[in-house]
Amino acid sequence: MKVITNLTAKEHMNFDVAIVAEQTPNCDIKLSRIKRLNTKQLFTDVNEVMIEHLNETYVLRITKQNKLILTK
Repeated sequence: MKVITNLTAKEHMNFDVAIVAEQTPNCDIKLSRIKRLNTKQLFTDVNEVMIEHLNETYVLRITKQNKLILTK
């Protein structure tokens, strides 16, 4: 089960930060942070962005129906 335990909007940042807690039986609670980006920030005058991850290149694009598609 995942529970958002803290959601804050930082004025000096361009994204929200959420702390997500995940708890499994007989285990400690694992916390992770999530950054939220708005597509207006990510796609400035373009419909595609390239993302580098572990020496691989991915393309994130906005479709004609305003959906997001990530391809390798």
